[in-house]
Amino acid sequence: MENSSSKDKSTVYGAIGLAVFLIFFGISYLIPNFLPEGSMFIVAGSLILLVNLVKSLKDLDWDGLEILFGIAFLISGLNKVLKLEISFVPVVIIILAIFYLFKNIKKLKDGQIFS
Repeated sequence: MENSSSKDKSTVYGAIGLAVFLIFFGISYLIPNFLPEGSMFIVAGSLILLVNLVKSLKDLDWDGLEILFGIAFLISGLNKVLKLEISFVPVVIIILAIFYLFKNIKKLKDGQIFS
């Protein structure tokens, strides 16, 4: 079991994100109605996306499924807080395409033409 790859291990960035989320979660239960409905979804989605952004900037592997969940949480929270009628599917497609674009631009800068 000690031979697991670094891809399977969690990072300190994820632990910091979890700690920040738990602080907001505790505040929302300690002081009810302090945060508007849906704000926990915004915090969770933002933290998930931020952790994956930092991991990609540090040349660590980021997880596409985590990014999808982060986007889902963020859109859901924004819809509740701002009373928006944003459709989920087009936003997810656009954001995932942007991540895919940047990932491939990075490969191109590194001189990697073939996948």
